[in-house]
Amino acid sequence: MKKTAFIDSHVHGFLKPSDEKRFICNIDALKKEGLEKIVITALPYHDFDYQLKLSLSPQNIQPAINNENHDETLLLTDWIKRHRLQQTVVPFFDTRFLTGNIRETILSCKESGFSGIKGAFIPEPDRVLSIQGIPQALGISVDSYSQIQQEIITCAHELNLPVLFHINLSHYFDWISTLLQKVPSLKLTIPHLGYSLRRTIDILNLFENTFTDPSYLISLLRKNNPRYLNFISTYHKRILMGSDAIISSPIEGILSYVDYFTHLAMPDHLKNAILRDNAYTFLSL
Repeated sequence: MKKTAFIDSHVHGFLKPSDEKRFICNIDALKKEGLEKIVITALPYHDFDYQLKLSLSPQNIQPAINNENHDETLLLTDWIKRHRLQQTVVPFFDTRFLTGNIRETILSCKESGFSGIKGAFIPEPDRVLSIQGIPQALGISVDSYSQIQQEIITCAHELNLPVLFHINLSHYFDWISTLLQKVPSLKLTIPHLGYSLRRTIDILNLFENTFTDPSYLISLLRKNNPRYLNFISTYHKRILMGSDAIISSPIEGILSYVDYFTHLAMPDHLKNAILRDNAYTFLSL
């Protein structure tokens, strides 16, 4: 049976050296299922202790967190080269804990092969994720944190890097809208439907280079609520297939989204747009 071609535009690394074999096996298995490309985000080294890392990790991420710190960016770039995955893996640099040398750090990552930026705007404790706010964890003010996030996005725009940006639009719609007005050509995707379908629609209508993904919402999608089906049909050119999976975890977390969109009752060209075509536009491939 012919496999469905797909691109996962939202996968986490949370890598450690012992993950290499599972990393390669999972990518090989996904390619056999139709994977064309996969966006994998990687964090640079940080000196957080184990409990602080846990306090910043949603429950579904915590099993991937251990008490050692590694530079995931080095692991990911090394594994891509060693296993000749340059045509499959699209590495994104995770900037969520950056506090200084923003432009220099992002430029260095671009020069080392990173193709995009992963960011997050979590200025206060998040009850949905059950995590503390990032500025509180970093010991900086909310104003300083906000300025850092603006600099990250501005720098990505200047360097022509697409951005995967976690933000709760029900709380911070005005903040991101004001920023996007300054960088209208930036390609930016907001995962999890922005935690607000209404506000996500507003963003997509206001800014033509924005996208979204339904990651971590597979159980909601499967209910086939008419409101969400109408959104998918109407905005099929602005939706990416993103799973929010961890690359070293079982691949069923990714394939569940492939299966959902493959069997959705809508024309093939709409499904193909979500499964792969839109990602080529977002990633400028």
